[in-house]
Amino acid sequence: MEQGTYSRVMIRSTVRNRLLALLLAFSFGSGNAAVLIPQSGGASAFQGQDIMGGAAIVFKRPKRVSDIVGGASLLVVKRQPRAARPEVARNTPDRRRPRPQPGEPEVVDAKLSDADQGEAYKAQGNTYYDLGDFTHAIEAYLNAAKHAPKDGNVYNNLGAAYFSSGKNGEAVESFKKSLAIKPDDPDALFNLGIAYAAGEKQAEALQALKEAVRIRPDWPEALNALGDTYLGLNQYAEAAKAYEEVVKRQPDNAAAFSNLGFAYDRLGRVAQSIDALQKTVKLKPNDAVAYNNLGASFYKSGSYKDAIEAFSNSLRINPRDAEALNNLGAAYYISEQYSNALEKFLQAATATPESAEVQYNLGNAYYMLGKFSEATKAYREAIRLKPDYAEARTNLGSLLIAMNDPRQAATELQEAVRLQADNPVAHNNLGYAYTQIGERSEKPEAHQYYQKAEAAYREALRLRPNYPKALNNLGLIFNKLEDYPSAIQNIKRALELRPDFPEAYYNLGTAYFNLRQFKEAISAFQKAIEFKPDFVDAYNNLGAAFYQTGDFDQAIASYVKTLSLRPASAETQNNLGKLYVRTKRYQEAVTSFKAAIALRPGYAEAHFNLAVAYTASGNKLGALDEYRTLKTLDPRLADEFYQRFIKK
Repeated sequence: MEQGTYSRVMIRSTVRNRLLALLLAFSFGSGNAAVLIPQSGGASAFQGQDIMGGAAIVFKRPKRVSDIVGGASLLVVKRQPRAARPEVARNTPDRRRPRPQPGEPEVVDAKLSDADQGEAYKAQGNTYYDLGDFTHAIEAYLNAAKHAPKDGNVYNNLGAAYFSSGKNGEAVESFKKSLAIKPDDPDALFNLGIAYAAGEKQAEALQALKEAVRIRPDWPEALNALGDTYLGLNQYAEAAKAYEEVVKRQPDNAAAFSNLGFAYDRLGRVAQSIDALQKTVKLKPNDAVAYNNLGASFYKSGSYKDAIEAFSNSLRINPRDAEALNNLGAAYYISEQYSNALEKFLQAATATPESAEVQYNLGNAYYMLGKFSEATKAYREAIRLKPDYAEARTNLGSLLIAMNDPRQAATELQEAVRLQADNPVAHNNLGYAYTQIGERSEKPEAHQYYQKAEAAYREALRLRPNYPKALNNLGLIFNKLEDYPSAIQNIKRALELRPDFPEAYYNLGTAYFNLRQFKEAISAFQKAIEFKPDFVDAYNNLGAAFYQTGDFDQAIASYVKTLSLRPASAETQNNLGKLYVRTKRYQEAVTSFKAAIALRPGYAEAHFNLAVAYTASGNKLGALDEYRTLKTLDPRLADEFYQRFIKK
């Protein structure tokens, strides 16, 4: 914050020593010590506000085994051996026909017994089933059922043929008939569970598969299907137990390891998820989904370099996978490689232009690169695609604050709060928007906006009590409302939670300064500079605090440092000149006042102070020239100079 309202230096040419008795009042001017110093954009723009979580990672649900294998090859089809039949006499004509070709129905000898005809039709159905001719297989099994209605295997196989034909309802009924005949048949129970699961009847599938596993506990295929069903019901602990049993029996089952990794992820067991997924890709190096999920687990563990490698491997296998592109962008984003993140988000947006989440992530990358116009467009596109996207509105509001449009920011943030009332970040940023509006308003309106900001920060803290930025921001508002003890109390809480928070130290110093506790203010400003060595406003106010303690050399050093960081500050040049006058370094004072005027030619106070410095250094002609200039800029100041230095 610049200081532009210091009291003027008053000196008389006849009594130069009186300069030492004059007080130079260093203050914080309008009191606009802010959480955010003026920002140039990019990643530095988030000291007093937040964006929502950066990029979103997609952990893909692996396909169920039934989805991968599918149809006939998954189900158990009974092939019970036929009983031995008497050898046919050589002179008896052989009535058997050759094995049918695909699509050619076989005629079963009507003279056979019902049992033999049932077996014949069942064998015929099995043949058609193996050939993939499920329509004729169903016909044959139905004929078998007419002749052998008590044969549970016939109904089991009929159910398998129905299932493989996409007739799930009929399959379920057939498996039920099989179980009505033979209730403890694990094969029919397994098949019934698969059919229920395919029809998204997960609870019924679970019951059937649990019973199959009870009867045959060492059956890996049934355990695997049981795990799939638990996943479908979001019962991740039970799913993990089932898959653990599978991989004990089948240590080369890549699909089971993949699903186990997914279950572990949902349970928050990240290290175990990584281990399972590493085994998956070792067994199946071309599994793009497993590599994606491995990357997501690495991301959650904070191993961002490994996450980038895993997502890159997923894209090596499937280069156009929008989710993997998004995830790789997210890994780059969290690693602060914003240009690489932007590249991947753009590719993801090309692959899925209607994805609100990708547009949101794209907006975040643009924001962090300081490309505000592009970020605005991306956030607005995310909101167009998903009007209730509270996070996108929150970040758009933050962006509009950085673009110096706090009123429009407040509109977006109010909508974000309406959509997601329990979002502390939106409340915090809304408070910051109100703060910015207040700083641009006249005093009565400003006070109202500061009160609104206070309410917003308090709500953010109700939702998240240990929110350092909101505590610091609330302290800032108390500074503006001149409640300095409350400001100190809240800012100290912020610093307990985040001891390396330079803006909080800056605001703490402001509160101490306004309480005239200058030593404490100096300590706070120095801590701000320790954590942020280029904190120009902290150096500026440190100079004012040193002046108040009478340490003029340190004050001068602070202002010199301020000017090295912000050389175009006319106010700082003017203040430095006042210090030089105070320490009788008149020629240096002249140089500083001239620099202030060069930066702002109409700066009346600097012209006044330059005239005083000329007077103190004995340059009466220079003082008169400045007096003449001052008469055109500020007649009141010119008259004051005349009365004090010329008239006498």
